[in-house]
Amino acid sequence: MNEAINQVGLYWQPLGGNNIDQISGHCYRYTDLQLKTNKKLSRTTILVDLGKFDNHQALGVRNSAAAVPDIRTLLGSGEDTAKALFLTHSHPDHLNGIIHYLKAGYRLPTLYAGKYTFMILADLYKIYQIPRTKRPPEIEIAPGDNIKIGSLQIEVISSSHTCFDSFGFIIKSASGSVYHSGDMKMDQSTYFRKPTDIKRLQALSDTIDYAVVDFYGVYDDGFATREADTFKRLTKLLQNNSQRKIFLPVYPTHPEMYITAFLAALKVKKNVVFFGNPDFYSYLHLIQQYGIDFSKLAGERIKVIYSHEPEEIATLNNNYVVIGTYNHLSAAFEANEHNSFGIITAATFFNPLKGQLNAHNISFVSVDDYPELQGCGHGFWRDIEQLHRILPKTIFIPTHTPKFVIDNVQKLAAFCGIELIAPTPANNELWRLTNNGYRRLAAMPAKWLAVIYDDGKAYLTEVFQKATSGSGLLKRTISNRRCLRRFKMFLQQRKNHINNGEK
Repeated sequence: MNEAINQVGLYWQPLGGNNIDQISGHCYRYTDLQLKTNKKLSRTTILVDLGKFDNHQALGVRNSAAAVPDIRTLLGSGEDTAKALFLTHSHPDHLNGIIHYLKAGYRLPTLYAGKYTFMILADLYKIYQIPRTKRPPEIEIAPGDNIKIGSLQIEVISSSHTCFDSFGFIIKSASGSVYHSGDMKMDQSTYFRKPTDIKRLQALSDTIDYAVVDFYGVYDDGFATREADTFKRLTKLLQNNSQRKIFLPVYPTHPEMYITAFLAALKVKKNVVFFGNPDFYSYLHLIQQYGIDFSKLAGERIKVIYSHEPEEIATLNNNYVVIGTYNHLSAAFEANEHNSFGIITAATFFNPLKGQLNAHNISFVSVDDYPELQGCGHGFWRDIEQLHRILPKTIFIPTHTPKFVIDNVQKLAAFCGIELIAPTPANNELWRLTNNGYRRLAAMPAKWLAVIYDDGKAYLTEVFQKATSGSGLLKRTISNRRCLRRFKMFLQQRKNHINNGEK
């Protein structure tokens, strides 16, 4: 496919994240060709993200431990060798492919990422026993940084997601400019981290030709839940409940929920117990190392403890919120139907806890009662409409959602005046993007590399991508028929709104 990259221009290739029907394993290639003063073409290639594919079992490789995008032709010493790998944030579907490539013996280019992302990566290095001599060089970046890689200029801007140091990148070439959003929403009510930089996007609006945008949440209308609204709901539930012991589980990989839950408890002056499994505590320690000091934030107003020793629990006078990832109720809490209440902040993740609450006859509420409890790190359809108002001349390239979702949203997008690249890009396709237009150059079958471990070493098995939703996430959530019906409903609502306005 590299022979198609033969003239001046900026080339884009999704290697993971534009799947047939799955939404993980992100990796995107940008290659820029420019004419040098000696009339020869120079090539600059960078990668954005290198994640793992969550549904690797569906690829049918026995004993697989993961699956990763195929970037082998971009490693080594050829003319298309990637000169840098930029990381949008620390979640496994954007980051963990790095580990498996290193365990397979490959050397990766210099990594550019935020402080928290490198903290997560350092933790993975320890877990997978990757020596320092095998790790790629690291350069820590922050919003406002400008990095020159060959003929490309990359500007870092903040992006609102569910973890610290989540970034978008403005990738500038003499041939065109791309805003690569990373996972993001438009919510400005973030806690202890920067939201999506709307002002900077507005300032650059006339110069951005394309936006490679997170479309994960477009299946829902409206705006993504504001973190301030999640905080308000948690606060009201804590204020209005007569039970003095509250069990409040959080996702281990989402620091914003640790903090939001803590701030709600602090607001109503309820003590806090952090209690969970080893995975929970490892993320909790990282949050503290990053600079969030819960005890300092508490001051003299509440007590904060990090274990469930009966002696410590007794000092809290039976008045506390238990924040964690527990799937059982510790005997130290002496929880029963008269003194306890549960607040379930995820649709399915904490079903085992629901069973335990039911077994103890403890009442609880969940996202079925209050959808804003779950929050969301990805924009809904109105977030995309707002981004389009900021970037009205920009062509949108959707990522992080199944291909059929984008195929079905085309009419709604056209009605809203949003130009989507067409046809919908799929993994391993090569596109040429310039300020004069775009063109799909090649569409090869997409591949994953299934990862098998033997005696501590990773071995990569090539597997062609295939539809896998029959046993995956989408069977439980989105089907093609329901997706089409949903977008038709959104479209009709907007048409009705306009018609009513005319009347």
